[in-house]
Amino acid sequence: MEKMTDGELAALLSTAVEQATEYNGEYSKDNEKYLNAYYANKTGDFAGEEGRSQVVSTDVFDVVEADMVSHSRTFLGQGEVVSFMSHTSNKKEEEEAREKTDYVDWVVRGQPNSYQTNLAWMKDAEIHKTGVVKYYIDEQKEVDEKEFKNVSIEEVIEIQESLVGADVDRVKVEVSEQEETSEQTFDIKFRITRIEKKTVIVNVPPELFLITRNAASKDAAELVGDKIQKTRGELLAEGYDKELINSLPALGQDIDGQSQLGSIRNQDQGGVDYTETINNWASQQVELKDLYVKVDYDGDGIAERRHILMSGNVVLVNDYFNHVPYAMMSAIPMPHKAIGRSRAEVVYETQRQKTALLRGMNDNIYATNNPQKVAHPDVDLDDLMTRRLGETVVRMDDDTNIMPGQAVFPLAIPYTGDKNLQVLQYADQARAQSTGTLMASQGLDADALTKETATRFNGVKEEGQGKIEAIARNFAETGWRSLYEGVAWLVSRYQDTETEIKVIGKPLTVKPTSWKYSQSVESKVGLGSGNKEEQLEARQAFYAVQKQLHAEGSRLVDESKLYTNLEGMKIGAGLSRSEALFNNPEEPAELLKRENELLNQVVLQLQEQNAQLQNPLAGAELVKREGEVAIAQGKLELGVAELQEEKRQFNEKLLQEKDSKDQDTAVELTKLELENDKDIKGALV
Repeated sequence: MEKMTDGELAALLSTAVEQATEYNGEYSKDNEKYLNAYYANKTGDFAGEEGRSQVVSTDVFDVVEADMVSHSRTFLGQGEVVSFMSHTSNKKEEEEAREKTDYVDWVVRGQPNSYQTNLAWMKDAEIHKTGVVKYYIDEQKEVDEKEFKNVSIEEVIEIQESLVGADVDRVKVEVSEQEETSEQTFDIKFRITRIEKKTVIVNVPPELFLITRNAASKDAAELVGDKIQKTRGELLAEGYDKELINSLPALGQDIDGQSQLGSIRNQDQGGVDYTETINNWASQQVELKDLYVKVDYDGDGIAERRHILMSGNVVLVNDYFNHVPYAMMSAIPMPHKAIGRSRAEVVYETQRQKTALLRGMNDNIYATNNPQKVAHPDVDLDDLMTRRLGETVVRMDDDTNIMPGQAVFPLAIPYTGDKNLQVLQYADQARAQSTGTLMASQGLDADALTKETATRFNGVKEEGQGKIEAIARNFAETGWRSLYEGVAWLVSRYQDTETEIKVIGKPLTVKPTSWKYSQSVESKVGLGSGNKEEQLEARQAFYAVQKQLHAEGSRLVDESKLYTNLEGMKIGAGLSRSEALFNNPEEPAELLKRENELLNQVVLQLQEQNAQLQNPLAGAELVKREGEVAIAQGKLELGVAELQEEKRQFNEKLLQEKDSKDQDTAVELTKLELENDKDIKGALV
């Protein structure tokens, strides 16, 4: 088999995209239906009749927003969502697992826009059949200018060095303007260009997500991707040829069959408008398809995963990439399906039923309050049809022989509102049972509620919480787990720059490409754990038992276990993980600092006592206390010496490992040099 041409690849992928889920079946229509229900739009099943009640029940909105309160607390609070676990008791592997957990969590939840991104991701999964985020490494170029006045030549050099800092490879500092103010000083302006690789996580709207129909999972799908928009100016800045960019179709030129989700979402701002706000070439939008497909491109008979970026039939990027950088989750996963069901889908029929009941009840009230009238032929109909509250005069023929009460009387309309309310209560009960969302209208009036036992009410409450916790568990084990694993995979291969973050009040410098262990991932969100108040109470009870065992000298508890529990209580109380409230017993420097503080306190007390002591007995006591201080100082010096020795051994071992690694690298480079018959820098020969 021969290698594919770009034209053959584009034709193959165009067909695959047309057969993807977004373009087929009821997937897009269902998502539009559920979003309309969330907004309570009067369309589709909720389109009203002219002259009749137009009210729409808001069950989808109520359930989704009730869930989001719990999800925000669970996933966007201070507690861990996912952690990496070491496979062995190897100390280095355990340290790497902790570092990986801290750094990936910072990437996922600690960025400036993380809250909005993660909240939108979960809400998409609540309303639509699936919620999707995409993650990738973006090389960002930031340009800044700083101006300094009246500086000397020596100061200029110092300023330039300080602006570059330690990032010599990533920061470029150059003088953009310079003006001599005197023989000794300058006014100078520097342009600082910083190039940095960052991990970016973005939401993928459901109408832009592409996946092979009937795929069991994202990794099993032959095609996964999304549609993105970029301006022609952005493509030019990324290095693409201008003539090539001109050949790409503009966004919105072919909108037949496209999803209406964007228009529904932006209905309050006029829907989706494909015309540019600034109408020039650089601002013109181009639609691209960012695809990760399994295809036998090289003709070896084996399909491999490749990253393809294309617009129309033009292929812009075609690289091997053995990963699908998307995280998907559904509120209700379905067996053997990548796309599950949403909460809106479950509640939709209840909202449709309640809308019909509410409209019927309103129409009945309107008819009851404004009944039709039965009139004798002798009544002047023009007068009868003229409605002026309290002022209507209805005339009758002069020769009529009937009384006014017999000439005009209301046509009685039976009131059915009480019957409708009973059905509405049943619908609310059924919805609460299926979704776990407890509402005030569960069919229990105030008197009945007082007769409920506390045990039964708590059972109903726990059952409702359990259903919502099940949704949270589904999110954690599918979407969040996939995102953490995917980000760890991505940064360990492509982020070769160091990043400094702050964990538990201390800086942590991370270089992901140095990670070498493969850790398993454990979800921290589970069923049966109760709410935070219950968890905090349980931890406090365990802490009391731990303290008692520790005081008794039991081997079951040490300071590390106490510290772990205290950190858990801190998170349970809603405090930030970065707040360092307790000294970590596994960090000798922290304990040594505390011992030094205690020693200083003892010395100060002795100095105060020495000033007061005047008799021989007091002097003897002073000698005794000075001896205690000397012993404490000896222990302190011993601790410092031990720390210095540990540091020396660590540095020596690190140097040995570096030499060994450099030697291995040189050997590998020598092999490549011999295989390719080319000189390679760093080889042995």
